[in-house]
Amino acid sequence: MLDSVQAVYDRTLEWAFRLPKITILIGVVSIALGVAILALVPRQLFPKVDRNQFAVEIYLPEGSTLEQTAFVSDSLEQMLMKDKRVVNVAAFVGTSSPRFHTTYAPNFPSKNYAQLVVNTQTADDALAILNEYESNYRNLFPNAYVRMKQLDLLSTTAPIEVRISGDNLDSIKTLAQQVKTIMEKNENIIWARTDYLNQRQGVSVQINDEIANRLGLTKGVVATSLAAGLSGLPIGTIWEGDYPVSIKLMNEPNQKNSFDDIANQNVTSPLTGATVPVRQIATSITNDWSEGQIIRRNGTRTITVRADVKRGVLPYKVLSDLKTEIKKISKSEQTTLSYGGEEESEVENYIPLAKALFAGVLLIFFILLFQFKNPKLVFLVMMTMPLSFLGAALGLVITGYPFGLTSFLGIMSLMGIVVRNGIILIDYAEELRTKHGMKLANAAIAAGKRRMRPIFLTSFAAAVGVVPMIVSGSTLWGPLGAVVCFGLLVSMILTLYMIPVMYNQLFKKNYA
Repeated sequence: MLDSVQAVYDRTLEWAFRLPKITILIGVVSIALGVAILALVPRQLFPKVDRNQFAVEIYLPEGSTLEQTAFVSDSLEQMLMKDKRVVNVAAFVGTSSPRFHTTYAPNFPSKNYAQLVVNTQTADDALAILNEYESNYRNLFPNAYVRMKQLDLLSTTAPIEVRISGDNLDSIKTLAQQVKTIMEKNENIIWARTDYLNQRQGVSVQINDEIANRLGLTKGVVATSLAAGLSGLPIGTIWEGDYPVSIKLMNEPNQKNSFDDIANQNVTSPLTGATVPVRQIATSITNDWSEGQIIRRNGTRTITVRADVKRGVLPYKVLSDLKTEIKKISKSEQTTLSYGGEEESEVENYIPLAKALFAGVLLIFFILLFQFKNPKLVFLVMMTMPLSFLGAALGLVITGYPFGLTSFLGIMSLMGIVVRNGIILIDYAEELRTKHGMKLANAAIAAGKRRMRPIFLTSFAAAVGVVPMIVSGSTLWGPLGAVVCFGLLVSMILTLYMIPVMYNQLFKKNYA
């Protein structure tokens, strides 16, 4: 087989030397075509995890009771357990599970939140249940939203995030609502929400300072006394086995349900020892509303509008459509708008990797310059790097993988591997020309013919070595294998024709 390959290459290489401009043009077109295909390939920073497990998150409106949350959780758990593909379900009501996956952070405890961790027979069963239940059951309960969460390696809360920052809370709330409305109109978005909670109801107690001061009471003393009566004052701890149970002193439940209960609560002055009911020192007791949650980012009030997308839809494509509409919203100069989610993760990961790639290419350049002592020869050798783009792009297209972090790592390693082929060709051609006195064209052709076999064997062996990554179907390592395998094979073919021809064209005036 190798003899046949060698014979075919020997004949076609001579044809390439007769048509040098066409040969070089084919190489340039391959680079441009590779870049264009990579730009059009679907993009996904981190893939979903192939695992026979997924999570279900249940969200009820703010202020819902634990019993209401438990009802929804139990109902959904029973429905899942009736499915033969489900092995077991772990339910966490009012809290979330411990961290069982690296990038899946637990949620803060809340009465209106529950989580189910579902284990299935196989990973395919988990995927099938997610596809079925997400469309049929996410809005099954009128007072709750059911979020089916397939585990992935993306550490963000949602794949699409729009952050609105500013000092004026009303302005950023208005802008956040406009962004949320735009998201809800997009057919690929299944749940748009903000991280600001509904306003919470409270009680405002206005104190008559003159009367309170005569009795030796301050606002702090009154507030502490009310908090102790309503929320409880810790006075000790008892242990049930290994679990501590706090002991609190507080009013009876039936004595903290109305304004009269607050007004009738006694307050004792630590200075005078006088004990009076709150109504004696309060001018009014009224309803009071406050923000349920105010989030600051870098010291600035920020509302984050989050959105989940339908299964099988890539978030960056949806975000691209949203940006067109969001840019039309008018906002003040004091309000800033930025993007988080997957887009922010791409910037945080790709920019450092791009810098590392640039540093690696620069280091290779200086190493080659130290060896060859001629920038033109170094340029020729490094031309093998972009010749790998077409193969890398075709590898992703053929295997159907999106371009992600591991694909980028594959291109980085590929560019370090393929440069070896250029070194083998150019170094031998220079040796034939300088030490054996061969003419430039003859040295270039001879170098190609004599070094074809070692280049073919080493490249083919390296390409076959990563085939198990592709065959495994791993969404994490499959793209890396596809990029390296096809990139090596295509760059090998282009290098064996392009480099000898360009070597002859670049130096024919110098060494004629």
